[in-house]
Order: sequence, then structure tokens, then C-alpha cells
Amino acid sequence: MIEIIRQFLAARPFVPFFIVTSGGSRYRVASNEHAAVSPQPHRVVVWFDDGGEVTMAALHIASVEKESAQAA
Repeated sequence: MIEIIRQFLAARPFVPFFIVTSGGSRYRVASNEHAAVSPQPHRVVVWFDDGGEVTMAALHIASVEKESAQAA
């Protein structure tokens, strides 16, 4: 999943996407500046416009989904 997240973050033009965890949480990545993969690819951080953030272990990432045109 980490490589897929890296590909989504590097895509031009950027398309917003969701990271879905094994617990069912969905985190929207609004731009390539809203997320990062740690140098040792064990964690992903997603930042939100309200100043919040979430850090998740790569093992808990269940899927990565492009945002549909209807959701935008």
C-alpha cells in the first residue's frame, strides 16, 4: 500500500484520494501536501485543514481509493 500512496501523492495532476484503515476509518488526502510517507516506510501521516493530523502504521492501511467525481 505504501507504494500506491507514493504514486497517488506524485500523480500530476493530483487527484484527491482516501486512505482506508483496517478499522474502517477513511482519511481524505486533499493534496500532495496533506500526506507523507515516513523515510522508513512504516508510517503515513495525513494532515487536515483544521490543523489536525493522524499517523497510521502501514500494516493498518487496508486500501487506497481515488475520490470519485461525485464525491468532489
